[in-house]
Amino acid sequence: MISELYTEYFQKSRAFLYPLLGIRRGAVITPMETYVAWEDEFLAEDRKLILTYHLREDKEFSDFEKAKLLDNSLLCDFRETNHKVGVYIFDFEGFANDWDCFLKGHYTKMSPPVKRRILEFFKNNHSNYKYLDSYLNPEKYFNTYAELLKVPVEVLHEVGELCSPPDLKKETLKLTADELINFNIFEEK
Repeated sequence: MISELYTEYFQKSRAFLYPLLGIRRGAVITPMETYVAWEDEFLAEDRKLILTYHLREDKEFSDFEKAKLLDNSLLCDFRETNHKVGVYIFDFEGFANDWDCFLKGHYTKMSPPVKRRILEFFKNNHSNYKYLDSYLNPEKYFNTYAELLKVPVEVLHEVGELCSPPDLKKETLKLTADELINFNIFEEK
């Protein structure tokens, strides 16, 4: 049961898009952050999910990187920074409609299979699960949110969404070209 509003900004790409990569929640290795744009590289409309990881040289990271990142069918690019950070770029063109709904903050309009994958990802984390469920399927939560917000339930029916759109300033990676090592695993030889 939701008893209070979640008022802090959270990285929306991490909650709504990252689960679509097929990486199990609870994996020991997690991204530093997720983004939907990269300043001077990709716009949010380019449908690229960008993950940053501390590059480690141990077997655990090496195995994870190969299995979950490098062998991921959505991976389209990789860059390394001179700060030992890997930037993994995934193409979400196959999720075009869901991506566009995400950018508009229309989480309720995401496709049922995508909603299921997101909720499946969070199923063992009860507190996050209930919030994500309320954002994806708000109808059953309108009365609760109306009480918490002290507004008539009709207002929420009109608005339709219980979660704000992504803040594209916070969802944009700011990394300059001079911070990159000239390395791209997808370059033509």
